[in-house]
Amino acid sequence: MVSFLITLCLFKETIPKRKTVPRPRRARVDSTASEDTLVDGKFLLLNDEPVPLRDLFVYPVIISISNYVSIAFLNICMNALVPLFFAMPIEIGGLGLDPPTIGLTMGMYGLGCGAFQALFFSPIVRRYGEKRIFMFGVFTFIPMFAMFPVISLVARHYGLCTRVWILVTIFLSLLAVMDLAYGCIFMYITASAPNKRSLGATNGLSQTTVSIARAIGPAMSTSLFSISVEKNILGGYGVYALLSFLSMLSFILASRLPAKVWEEKEDYSYHDRPLVAE
Repeated sequence: MVSFLITLCLFKETIPKRKTVPRPRRARVDSTASEDTLVDGKFLLLNDEPVPLRDLFVYPVIISISNYVSIAFLNICMNALVPLFFAMPIEIGGLGLDPPTIGLTMGMYGLGCGAFQALFFSPIVRRYGEKRIFMFGVFTFIPMFAMFPVISLVARHYGLCTRVWILVTIFLSLLAVMDLAYGCIFMYITASAPNKRSLGATNGLSQTTVSIARAIGPAMSTSLFSISVEKNILGGYGVYALLSFLSMLSFILASRLPAKVWEEKEDYSYHDRPLVAE
């Protein structure tokens, strides 16, 4: 309810209101004061209308959404494995923690992560740039997935000692740093929209696509965890090896983003249309 009231009262609408008086969509080629301008044999259309859905499938939109899907998939796999890893007995690769301890640990992580995002996201992005922060966020998945077997082996040899909790703290700290990548990729997605009236369609396309990944991720990761333990794949840690490999592929995909967020576009776009006046 608090979030709803804040959004209702304080958020500014990003989509400009439609004009009540319709304007002509095309003008004659010889008109100098037209809504459309002829450039290189194509009409240059002022972007005051949403573009068709098929026009969203351009490189900036596709590469931005692809990176969003990759990080969301890895993150949802991580979120499914963490409580499972905490709860499973030490003998089969977990830490054997009871529910109150798991809840307290994740609650402290949530508070720390929220404070870190609020205080440091903006200055870090200003200093290092969106692409570097996003790539570093994706890269953190590799050491995080690698830390699962390390923490498990330490717990097997020494029990729930201080070393284990230090490693868990490092792991959760990396998870908080990874969350910086979400803010960066949202900036890429928003900037990739062809115009302001296409923001809804662009974000809708990204959320629809990422929902599929978030539906597959938990079932896949937890099933692979069970199979790894039952079949003793790589000592029961096969799931982490596979997810580390997928993290490397996601890092390569992240490198395809431009160094800076897509340049703010002028209020126009190219459309192939017949050179005739209405």
